[in-house]
Amino acid sequence: MTFPITTKTIPVDAIARFKEALGDENFSTDPVICDAYAMQPFHKTEPGCWINRPLAVTLPSSTEEVQAIVNICIQHGLRYKAHSSGWGAHGGPGYENVVQIDLRRMNRILEWDEKNRYVVVEPYVNCAEIQAEAMKRGFNIHIHGAGSVCSPLANATSHCGMGWSGISTSTSSRNILGVEWVLPSGEVLKLGTCGSTGRWFSADGPGPSMRGLMRGWAGADGGLGVFTKMSMKLFHWAGPKETQVKGRLQDLVVEKPDNFRITLCAFPDAKSCADALFKVGEAEIGFLQCRNSVSLLLAGMMPRLLRKIHSMPHMKKLLDACRHQFMLTIAATSDLDYQYQSQCLEKIVDDHGGIVLDNPAPFNSIMYWSFVRVSMPPVVFRMGGNFFSTFGGDEALDNCMEQARIGEEIKRQFIARKACFDDLADNAWSLIYENGLFGHNEELWAFDHRDPEMSRQVDDYAKACTDATLEHNLGGGGFAFFKGGEVHDLLGPTMSNYHIWQRKIKKALDPEDLSDSKYYISSD
Repeated sequence: MTFPITTKTIPVDAIARFKEALGDENFSTDPVICDAYAMQPFHKTEPGCWINRPLAVTLPSSTEEVQAIVNICIQHGLRYKAHSSGWGAHGGPGYENVVQIDLRRMNRILEWDEKNRYVVVEPYVNCAEIQAEAMKRGFNIHIHGAGSVCSPLANATSHCGMGWSGISTSTSSRNILGVEWVLPSGEVLKLGTCGSTGRWFSADGPGPSMRGLMRGWAGADGGLGVFTKMSMKLFHWAGPKETQVKGRLQDLVVEKPDNFRITLCAFPDAKSCADALFKVGEAEIGFLQCRNSVSLLLAGMMPRLLRKIHSMPHMKKLLDACRHQFMLTIAATSDLDYQYQSQCLEKIVDDHGGIVLDNPAPFNSIMYWSFVRVSMPPVVFRMGGNFFSTFGGDEALDNCMEQARIGEEIKRQFIARKACFDDLADNAWSLIYENGLFGHNEELWAFDHRDPEMSRQVDDYAKACTDATLEHNLGGGGFAFFKGGEVHDLLGPTMSNYHIWQRKIKKALDPEDLSDSKYYISSD
């Protein structure tokens, strides 16, 4: 398999400066090292799983070293791109001849403030590490849908961040309380109170907020400099401070606390399901909520069984009949709280013609702990080795249900021509946040990147979903935004010409377009 080859070389004096700033062992142009950064299957539409090989790799250990890298790149006209855990092509070079800034050495939890409920972290600290320490203190954090092995800093500052606990912890962008930001100019900017008092308890003030400029809805994906520190909210944790877990993923066994209730709520049609979900948000009950389609669960847990079901038309109809559902986990702080939340849920479901199933077997242990830890996302790769996601706009709940319906219609056409795996077409991941004022819906697409025909049609599918967004007025562009400038220019005129202002921000902060903006917006 071939991939783009670097055509530019770094000036000798730039190499000397990089090594002086970082040390010889933390800078490399070795093709073997650089090639290791060029394989990334997720979040790309080009055939195969190779992205651009970086021109060089740098490993800073501090904000000052990140500054030094950015300043060297400015002086020599070199593009650069930062990543932390690097989960997705958007963390790697979007173009040829880009210096990769790998932030893995910046891996510390810097401060706990239990009174003001925040924690300060560096880029390479992942959600699992923070959550494990937070639980010992009686707290929890929001973990985005990419999973607990990813960086909350990268997600909150530079990407979108919906997750299973959104019903109680909102989204990543709502959980930022302070940011240290190396601008494309090489200057350091501190947002929130950390810039004025040195304390990290607020993302705004004194003075105007710059969170919208910093990240907007989707974040710049490395197109506006490098983020080196962030404080994030801590939430109450109703579970035990330490949990005894045996096994891994599909074999996982853990005892569910008595104050937790895991339910599957099923309805006769999409409208009653959406109306009930809105009422759940309005009642402000629940700790975790999501709609994991039947096919998604089978693809993750039993992919071979899912393939066999394709030849069983009656079984397919049975699974189709179960698709209007969502899972809700209650985490109560007392017996009365447990009773109140449970009775609210049962009343809402009953009013909308649904049923409540408790502890849906056989995945009770897996669902409880894997959703709390958000350890399930990697199993999405099990069905075909790769996947892609579309839609993803955060809109009113009815709009999200329409995204799911239209996404299913589009996908059936591609399944018919074997452009992707047959996941019964209904493979949407849906959830609510902000007390039900907003919903989120993604339509997952499972395929084998080793199959050239499947790989080629990912872009066709992405385009079909973007076209449907415009045709059916589905609001936000969702994951289409990550295609970069061309999609912004397409969607912008339908959304208050946001692309004009976004490009002005890029030009103002990065006039030379050196902070790799492939997945953001170009200056041109």
